[in-house]
Amino acid sequence: MRKLLFLLQKEFRQIRRNPFMIRAIIGVPVMQMLILHPAVTFEVKRIDLAVMDRDNSQASRQLVAKLTGSSFFVVTATPQSIPEAESMLFAGDADMALVIPSDFSEGLAGVTSPRLQVLVDAVNSTSAQLGWSYLVSVVRDFNRDVIISSGMSPGGSGEMAPGATGTVTAGAIPGLSVSPRYWYNPTLNYKYFMLPGVLVILITAIGLMMAGLNLVREKEIGTIEQINVTPVMKWQLIASKVIPFFIIGLIDLALGLSIGWLAFNIPFEGSLLLFFACAAIFLVAVLGLALFFSTMASTQQQFLFVAFFFVMVFILMSGIFTPTESMPAWAQQFNWINPVAYLMRINRMVMLKGSGFPEIATDMGILSLLAIGYLALAIRAYRKRA
Repeated sequence: MRKLLFLLQKEFRQIRRNPFMIRAIIGVPVMQMLILHPAVTFEVKRIDLAVMDRDNSQASRQLVAKLTGSSFFVVTATPQSIPEAESMLFAGDADMALVIPSDFSEGLAGVTSPRLQVLVDAVNSTSAQLGWSYLVSVVRDFNRDVIISSGMSPGGSGEMAPGATGTVTAGAIPGLSVSPRYWYNPTLNYKYFMLPGVLVILITAIGLMMAGLNLVREKEIGTIEQINVTPVMKWQLIASKVIPFFIIGLIDLALGLSIGWLAFNIPFEGSLLLFFACAAIFLVAVLGLALFFSTMASTQQQFLFVAFFFVMVFILMSGIFTPTESMPAWAQQFNWINPVAYLMRINRMVMLKGSGFPEIATDMGILSLLAIGYLALAIRAYRKRA
């Protein structure tokens, strides 16, 4: 035990004497929470709309006014032809183009079937689907206003055809009313969904990058060879590399969580103790991977290349942006060995749903097995190269 205490003393002194390490430990969580958290979002807050009004009637102007009156649409152009509208989509000057036919007002009066043509830039499929949904919602509200003002009885349903080119039938509205109730995130605030994931990215970067770079740096300057010829056991050396960054990771997690609560008023519904317990298990797994990668690298550049590859794969496949259930079967099977996917799911359940141990017991158990396995792998790999 005395040998381990001496090694830990050496590690903490080495960290304290490294100015970059100190700045990274404090600066990374602060900058990541203040910049990455509000910036990374799938919310669509502005849609540039090009409107080609061939009807030029009071009804068409009311529809355009209703669209511009919403918080999403901004009319940026009034093309005179469909090719001109398509060129605006091609050049990126507009996200959507709305074509109001010349018989639109007659259709609302019941003479013809009123229809609207919508051209959507679907390069970003998520923004295209959200923009389409917003537009359909506004048209339905417009239909409702027209029907109520004309004294007609509701019936039928509006026809919608999603895609790059869509058609909306401005007909009668459905007689059935559906009122959704959103649980666990009633305001549909995307920041609440993203913060647990950003916290996982934070401690992944701290644990994986810094711990591995620390060991590889000792390889480069030769101190690791001096330690290898001493009577220090392998598990003591590995523990001395894991424990400091384990503590630093938990401190950074607490700092990031505090910033999220103070700066963004992020809710926390579950147990703080359970939250940090799961994070502690995750850090053991990540630190084990970091030490395993460091045994395969001779320089810091080699380690960064290997670690960056695995970090990107783990994060992008963890479900931070898209549900893991929507991924192909092979990707879902890969996530069985992806520790980031487990903590991502645990964080959201504990923070937003207030889940307890029974709800996350399976994920916590598998994460514990991964932590033991990755740490054992690191010890075994280091023994081969010592």
